[in-house]
Amino acid sequence: MQNDTPNYPNWFDSQKYNFENHLTKFKGKPNLKFLQVGAYTGDASDWLLTSILLDPSSTLTDIDTWQGSDEREHKAMDFDAVYGIYLNRMSKYENVLHIKGDSANVLHSLKEKYDFIYIDGDHTEKAVYRDATNAWPLLKSGGILAFDDYLWGQDVHPELRPKLAIDRFLEEKQGEHLLLSQDYQVWVQKK
Repeated sequence: MQNDTPNYPNWFDSQKYNFENHLTKFKGKPNLKFLQVGAYTGDASDWLLTSILLDPSSTLTDIDTWQGSDEREHKAMDFDAVYGIYLNRMSKYENVLHIKGDSANVLHSLKEKYDFIYIDGDHTEKAVYRDATNAWPLLKSGGILAFDDYLWGQDVHPELRPKLAIDRFLEEKQGEHLLLSQDYQVWVQKK
């Protein structure tokens, strides 16, 4: 799916192959629960809803502040417009719930258990680690946790990029997961 606005890049398309490789087994199954931290304009959301979450009993929950972050690319973006694009794209789906808020607070309030959780929100080491540790208890046994931008931000201070947080989290959870893939994204399955 292409992002319909040239002012807002579609970062999802370059990593879609991971979604195709790891989520196809879920395609069309009933009662799936998927969760994303970071939804932006809804590129990944739209793909999940049209390619995997095809049964009406399956749901997607998106969490985002829709305020951007300190990333260079976000400085010139109008996040009210980004949020408007997301809302417009999601208006055709009945099985998506969006929660506008900080994932640090929202993840603690969730009671569901999820089959898939995608972490692509705030890219700082602190936030990625917090999102991972808060999301892990929400993931079903056999569920998949994916991190975006593992290799992102080589030109910024290490504390401002996801890699250290992801490595730390995976080391702490050693023995509790199976590594599915590790490249620009990291995908693990909970044992």
